[in-house]
Amino acid sequence: MRKLFAVAAFLAVSSSYAAEELKFGDVNYFLKQGQFNLAQDLTQTFSKETPKTGSELETRGVLSETRFGFGISDQLNVVLGLDYAWDREVEDNTTKTNAAFSQDGLAAPTLAANYRLFNQNSDRYNVDFGAVARINLQDAETGYSVGQDSADGNFSAGRNSLEFNARMGRKWNEANEWQLAAGAIYHQDGERVQKASAGDENFDIDSSLDAYLRATYQYRPVNEFMILLSAQASRLGEVDQKSDTNRIVDPSHVDLDFVFRAKYLITDTFIASFRYDMSRNARYDREVNGSGIALKRRQDFFGLGVDFLF
Repeated sequence: MRKLFAVAAFLAVSSSYAAEELKFGDVNYFLKQGQFNLAQDLTQTFSKETPKTGSELETRGVLSETRFGFGISDQLNVVLGLDYAWDREVEDNTTKTNAAFSQDGLAAPTLAANYRLFNQNSDRYNVDFGAVARINLQDAETGYSVGQDSADGNFSAGRNSLEFNARMGRKWNEANEWQLAAGAIYHQDGERVQKASAGDENFDIDSSLDAYLRATYQYRPVNEFMILLSAQASRLGEVDQKSDTNRIVDPSHVDLDFVFRAKYLITDTFIASFRYDMSRNARYDREVNGSGIALKRRQDFFGLGVDFLF
């Protein structure tokens, strides 16, 4: 009888830690040694920046996001990211008479490393730690339009950055999975060139620190179909820009981002997806030479993606 109780207790403890097998397409899936991953998203982007007084700017374009991942071991992988903006045009809708200008080009490439400390197959949860370096390859340039006179900028942010993050999650049955993530991003000092008809203006950008929290849930009723929902709150640090004659300060504020993604497993190693992202950014007062300008911003994204596992 004692042996039966001991076996029953062992099975109870074992079952409480039993977890579903992580499959390609799961939120907590981690590349195994030697596996290669290629993911590509093409996204239509729209953003609007509306000051209480002044010009209303609308930006539309297509963003290409490419990720190359490789599993160095079952616990360590590396990821190279390349983002490129196509046909990204900025329009001043205040008078409808200004020419549009573009902000196209390559963003700062990213190099990331992820380490899996705990795995739900041997522990109760998946726990990962990661680091992401964003390396700026060119000076940031902001375009302008005045009447029919305009000049184009680029898609560079003008600053290098380093991010550290941690993730914890679990797939608790065949259909349901969750993940929580937190991170901090340090942006180094940088520079930005503001194009102007009277001559370009050079701004020095001070360093800043951002932080974020993200919650993700995925529902996978059958192996081939997945629905992902994600919400992220980001605290963006104060950004101070100074030129010889002007100073622009964006105070710290909190932005909210929501993501919906529907994914379909076409083969065991190929996923196609549709995504819709919605950002609701905080209204804040931007200071220009000591005067506050109430600013409201919002962003929307939708597009298609593919994900390959080799």
